[in-house]
Amino acid sequence: MRSSGKRACRDVLRTLGAACLLAAAPASLSAQSGGLFLLAPFGSRAVGSGEAVAADTALGTEAMWWNPAALARLNKRELAVHNSATIVANSNMLAFSVPSKVLGTLAASAYLVDYGDQENTDQQGNILGTITNRNYQLAVSYATPVGKAFSAGLTYKFVMLRFACTGICGSVPVLSGSTSALDLGAQYVLPTRLPITVGLSVRNLGPALQIRDAEQADPLPRVIQGGVRTRLPIKALADREASLEVSGDLMSASALGGAAAGLGAVLGYKDVVFLRGGYKMQEGQGRGPSIGFGIQRGAFGLDIARRFDAFSSSLVGQPPTYVTLRTRF
Repeated sequence: MRSSGKRACRDVLRTLGAACLLAAAPASLSAQSGGLFLLAPFGSRAVGSGEAVAADTALGTEAMWWNPAALARLNKRELAVHNSATIVANSNMLAFSVPSKVLGTLAASAYLVDYGDQENTDQQGNILGTITNRNYQLAVSYATPVGKAFSAGLTYKFVMLRFACTGICGSVPVLSGSTSALDLGAQYVLPTRLPITVGLSVRNLGPALQIRDAEQADPLPRVIQGGVRTRLPIKALADREASLEVSGDLMSASALGGAAAGLGAVLGYKDVVFLRGGYKMQEGQGRGPSIGFGIQRGAFGLDIARRFDAFSSSLVGQPPTYVTLRTRF
């Protein structure tokens, strides 16, 4: 039992270490950060655009993860399911937003990161129990336009992690912790001839994450992200009812090893079909290109993206995949 418990603990540390690398993958990752899953990229539109989305007003409910201000000018309700499948975990978010011309936009979401289950065995290989490792986030957002050019939003999040064991667990630890956090965001359309939107978000402001029975509470990984986005005035595209938007963002977080940057482009056709491409730049193996595809037909939309970061490619050769299904009504 004692050896099986030690093996289980080692496996947990490997899993958490891999999660940290996938989320940030810098050369030097801050050890004093709680809730590192909050750094992981999420959402097919954002990932397909190189995560350069601080000034993107068309994120839909993905904005709850990146910049709540982007919810302010939604004109229809949205119900969406967002999924990501990586080498570390499967993540799912169910989100719903309700816009109002008078009250602004309200949105709510439930997010689950599932690292999978593992059998707890003794020295003879007998199955004694099951080890589970999960992260959770419940969030509520509010955003509102201020005049014709400015938008502001905030998100309240309840964050929880749980590592548990069922059956005969022996020395396998049961760990849990929770905290609350706040995201703030703003977007502004510059009074320029070329339509340029600037955006800024500050995420994961809140008390440190305290693990039950742990001597130390770890601060949440605070992220500051700002960027610009514009639609290029290309006549040849406009004549064909197409458009090209480009964006660039800078991100700062101590758990990312300092600064990171993203570049993105979206080629749209009749606001129905979208091709996305981007590149994430940061220290370590988290850098790399991404691609995405989206289609919006009537009330229903589908977005798919893949991220070809150096970490995933070198480890298993399987790029993380992100899928979103949404309906607007």
